[in-house]
Amino acid sequence: SSGINAEYGEYTVKLTGRAFETFLRMPSATNPAKGLEMAEGLDRFSQVVEKKMRNLEKRKTKILDLLQQKKGGKELNSDQLTSVASLSYVDANLEQLREFLPQFKAISNEMEKTKKKVKRREETKRNEAENKRVKGILSTIHYLSKLSQELKEQLLTGLNGLTLTETEVTMLDTFYTLTDSSGAKFADIDSSIESVSGHILGFLERKDKEMCEGVKYSDLAELFDRLHEHHVFDPDYVAPVLEPEPVEETPEEEVEEQPVGEDMSPVEPAAEEPVVSAEEVSPDQNVC
Repeated sequence: SSGINAEYGEYTVKLTGRAFETFLRMPSATNPAKGLEMAEGLDRFSQVVEKKMRNLEKRKTKILDLLQQKKGGKELNSDQLTSVASLSYVDANLEQLREFLPQFKAISNEMEKTKKKVKRREETKRNEAENKRVKGILSTIHYLSKLSQELKEQLLTGLNGLTLTETEVTMLDTFYTLTDSSGAKFADIDSSIESVSGHILGFLERKDKEMCEGVKYSDLAELFDRLHEHHVFDPDYVAPVLEPEPVEETPEEEVEEQPVGEDMSPVEPAAEEPVVSAEEVSPDQNVC
């Protein structure tokens, strides 16, 4: 007989016979991607089908009772005869629903399981995102507390290969002030904490929005990246000592010595300069 594999996410159910024909008339058959959204609707539909089966069973019982009356010689009216004639229709519907309902419930159960899995995954993602957000806020407050005056002075002169400008140090001071609620009055604590949260979240999300005049949260985040890159907040950090690169020695070219007597041109003796006596030097000449 004809059949179809009804696929909904991670499960497959085989539908055959009249159940297959009924399935083809369902909207989800042509768009199974909507299956997860139909989980609650499927459960309600199962209840409707079960109620339909109960009504058909009652209707069949009445029809069979009319047939017994007819066999007993009772004359049935037109409505009763019409009802008796529908017995084959009632049986066909009951057979179809009995065949279809178990498979339909299997689909509904599997969809419910998938729905729970999706819900657990989404809840896990939300918890991970929330934990990451809380960790980011606490770490930001922690690192801000480490920006002592001494550390900022070191950054101005150079620390671990990083030197900041006065403007950049002012950025850090401004951020510290905006995220410090310790001086807020008790009546203003809620609004102060809300303001602090907004600044820290803007920093963590690297918003392209001004924290103060001329300074964006994204600029501040990049500055903190540089601080972390140069281990500014790690008091135990020791900069690695770079070993000098070995210098390759250039081999000296060997000069071949020529053996004495081979291809040697005779060396002429230098001509002797004539010796000039004192009497031959004229008075106008200088002697070096």
